[in-house]
Amino acid sequence: MQNIKLKHKLKVKFKVILFGIVLSMPLMLMAQEAKSTASNFWFGPKFGLDLSTSTSDVNSLSNQLSSNYQAGLFLQFGKRLYLQPEFYYATYVTNANTGTSLNYFKAPILFGFKIFDIGLISLHIDAGPSLLQKLNDNTAKPVINLQAGTGINLLGFITADLRYTLKRSNVSGSVAQVETLINNGGMVNLTVGLRLR
Repeated sequence: MQNIKLKHKLKVKFKVILFGIVLSMPLMLMAQEAKSTASNFWFGPKFGLDLSTSTSDVNSLSNQLSSNYQAGLFLQFGKRLYLQPEFYYATYVTNANTGTSLNYFKAPILFGFKIFDIGLISLHIDAGPSLLQKLNDNTAKPVINLQAGTGINLLGFITADLRYTLKRSNVSGSVAQVETLINNGGMVNLTVGLRLR
């Protein structure tokens, strides 16, 4: 009699445990899916500058490093293949003596591919159109250039990119033609940012 009662209790416990496992499976699957989705989306702040490729003089290069900057944010969708829109406020000082500067809104839309990923470091390439709109000028029309480059992610949360804005026409790097250079490409773009989830 006791054996029958014990078997009955074990069957009831087994059914309760089995029911609990079956009930929790959809919750575990949903949690796993949410975790997987989260790992395919990143965002964060990014900072950088542009350098003219027509510059070979050290003094001119030093002036460029101190006379332009950009600050903004990026979004990244995808893991191995990804879409990465970026949005920046960019300033270029054209005359240090008078403090004259040109201000732009920049929005590259990049398509990228992660070449390899070993956890602490990964290497990627990306390319895409970049919209450039001069600010505080109602007559300025938006310009679309093409950017292509490469970059690395370090420790999972630091990202650094080096990109080239393809040239659309022959322009010189003189101060008088800074705006022409910005609009027509031929510049190297360096950015560093933080990858957040």
